[in-house]
Formats: sequence, structure tokens, C-alpha cells
Amino acid sequence: MLNNFFEILLDAFLDSIITLPVLFVCYMLIELLEEKILRKYQKNNLLKSKYAPIISAGFGIIPQCGFSVVASDLYGKRLITLGSLFAILIATSDEALPLMLSDPSMYLDLLLILSIKFVYACLIGFLVDFILKLIRQKGSNIEPIHNSNQEIVEIDEIHGCCKHELEHNKNGRMKELVIHPLVHSLKIFLFIFVINIIFGCIVEWIGEEAISNAMMSTGFFEPFIVSLVGLIPNCAASVIITELFIAKGISLGACIAGLSINSGLALIMLFKFNKNTKENLAIIFSLYMLSCILGLVVNIF
Repeated sequence: MLNNFFEILLDAFLDSIITLPVLFVCYMLIELLEEKILRKYQKNNLLKSKYAPIISAGFGIIPQCGFSVVASDLYGKRLITLGSLFAILIATSDEALPLMLSDPSMYLDLLLILSIKFVYACLIGFLVDFILKLIRQKGSNIEPIHNSNQEIVEIDEIHGCCKHELEHNKNGRMKELVIHPLVHSLKIFLFIFVINIIFGCIVEWIGEEAISNAMMSTGFFEPFIVSLVGLIPNCAASVIITELFIAKGISLGACIAGLSINSGLALIMLFKFNKNTKENLAIIFSLYMLSCILGLVVNIF
């Protein structure tokens, strides 16, 4: 039992540590642009352009859940649209890409899966933003809900993502560009590490074989079951789904459905960055249903 726990601990560390460089680079770039973004955000809604879902889906294709975690953070600050968040979450495939690349016979299937997910992510992103735009145009009282601890940023008093002041001298700026992104990344890394340990224990307790057998015997409801497995915020979920598809244990539609909702730890991190719990649950439920619908449509054709 103790040996199993140390193995889970090691796997959780290895799964988590690979996100650290991505998080650091992303937060350093964000820090570089933060003052400019926050200033222009007041006037031009920067990062909310109508083409943003395409860019978000493109980042999601990259086999690394770090980008989707950062997307959850940016959405918590309302620096990206809800459509962009959906786009990057749907496009993310976590461990599927490297696993399929290791098997040359799966290259065509991989290209098909990534293409379908990318197009669907863009379509949903545009659709979500379009619907929200229509709601606002019709004079609805529904407004974007900001975090309870989020303040309106004044032009003459700019703060960074953790309420630190953005300095204007060289020494202070260098500290912001390196130290703050590193500290921020380490905090997120530790949170990810803990979550990976928890869900690693859960997978160990239930067993990958039990999860696999449950998915392989569900018939028409296969995309719904596989999508539930995809909800597990751990790379083990994408590994199980991908390996089952490679072994012909699940259909193409079920595989795409499971991978469309599996965005690593992004959904868990959404609850950390976005304090509106009801909104987060609505996002997860919508993402689940959209993934299931995509899986059913793919299986039909």
C-alpha cells in the first residue's frame, strides 16, 4: 500500500512538473503585456475580438493542459470571452497527441480527431459569443459576473493579477517579469500537484481496468460514459481514453467526446480563479453535453 502511494506521488509529480515551464512562460508573457492589456481592456475589450475563439482553439491543440489552465485564469479576470474559454477547453486533448504519435498506424486517426475537435471548438466558441452578444443587444439584464474580489481597474492605478502594483522603474519591472510569474506558476503547480495526488488515489482505488470495462459495454450511451471519464481532472483520463481507442475498445465518436471534455486540470482551476460557482457548474454541464453531442454525431457519420 505504501509503495503504491509513493508511485502515485511520483506519477503526480511528473504529471505536474511538465506544466511548470508552460505556466511560467505564459505568465511571464502575460506579465509583459499586463499593463498594456489592462489599460486597453478598459477601452477596447482587448482579447475579446470576434476571432479570439480561433486563436484559443489553436492553443488548445498543443498537447499541454497548461494553456487551458491559463485560459481559466484569464476568464476569471474576464480578459477572454466565454466563447474563447469553450474553444480552448474543447480543443485540448492533453496526453492523446503524444500517445497517438508513438503509434504510426494512428496518424490518420489523430489528424481526423484533431481536425474535428479544432473545427468544433471554433464553431462552439463563435456560437457562444454570438448568443451572448444577442442577449446583450436585446437589453438583457444579464451582465458578465466578476469575481467577488475583483475590482474595476482604474486607468491611473493599475494592478497585476495578484493585486501587485505594476512598477515603472527598471528594477521593479525586472522583478515583475521574472519573480512574480515564477511565484505565481509555483503556486499553481502546487495546487495541480495536490489535485493529481487526490485523483491518482481515486484511479488506483477504482482501477483502470474497471473504468475501461465500464466504458466498453455501454453501447449507444458510450459517448456519455466516456465523457464522464474525461471529466476526471487528471492526465490518466486522457491516457485511458486514448489507449482504449488505439485498442479498438471504444468508437471514434466516444474517443472524441471524452477528449473534448478532458482539459486536464482546467475545470478544477476554474473554481479557483472564477468565484461564481453556479456559472462554473453551468460551463461544465454545457461542455459535457456539447462533447456528448459531438460524439453521437461522429458515430452517426
